[in-house]
Amino acid sequence: HSDVLALTHARVPIVKVQRLPRRLQGIACDICVNNTLAVVNTQLLKDYASIDQRLTLLAFCVKHWARQRKVNSTYHGTLSSYCYVIMCIFFLQTRHPPILPCLQDENILKPTFRAEINGHLCSYHHQAQNLAGFGRANTESLSDLLTGFFDYWAYRHDYSRDVASVRTGHAITKVSKEWTTRVGKDRHLICVEDPFDLSHDLGRTVDRNSIGVLRDEFVRATRIMREERDADTALRLLFEKYEPPPRPDRPSAEDAESSEAL
Repeated sequence: HSDVLALTHARVPIVKVQRLPRRLQGIACDICVNNTLAVVNTQLLKDYASIDQRLTLLAFCVKHWARQRKVNSTYHGTLSSYCYVIMCIFFLQTRHPPILPCLQDENILKPTFRAEINGHLCSYHHQAQNLAGFGRANTESLSDLLTGFFDYWAYRHDYSRDVASVRTGHAITKVSKEWTTRVGKDRHLICVEDPFDLSHDLGRTVDRNSIGVLRDEFVRATRIMREERDADTALRLLFEKYEPPPRPDRPSAEDAESSEAL
């Protein structure tokens, strides 16, 4: 059926439903089966979100920005919504003072959930209700954090050396992950480690062209958030839908003949 697309060669095979009933328009629907690791990943995100509501708000804004600016598709060489949420968690873990803890750091928090799923050890402190208010000492507003998020990925992140690691709560090196060179289709130009599948670089699909697009969009967003004094204007520009530039018209046969005559 033309409205249902099977992506059988994806890392996790999925079925994309491209046209939903009218009442569900605007909602993306991907279906996969027996992807147990994704269930644990989702629970991890939920537990982080329960610690500080600023994660939910920041992730919502970043995901909406990515959708509007057309940089939220691994199929087209950019990043997934899941990757953006992981990037938000990492950013909040590395604020000064931190807004989120590292739930997988066994030296600080005793693991309360442990399971082996598809060969991956999933272990972390999942009793997040005990950590509510962890980031109270950090009083940054959503506006501050949104500006800081774009500023970090535009200017602060060392793309040549660093891997964003929620698992450790800080950046680790590409060398330690052996992500310094391209292997197959994995290019490792922007490295974001999956919390449980440690061999999975969530930015692996970004290529030489799209890394430039991504970084340009981070710079554009930072400039808007820094320079626009009016909040409504800043948000309108930030979330302005990307429209590709028009292609130049091809010369007609008559124009081509005239050029040859000249």
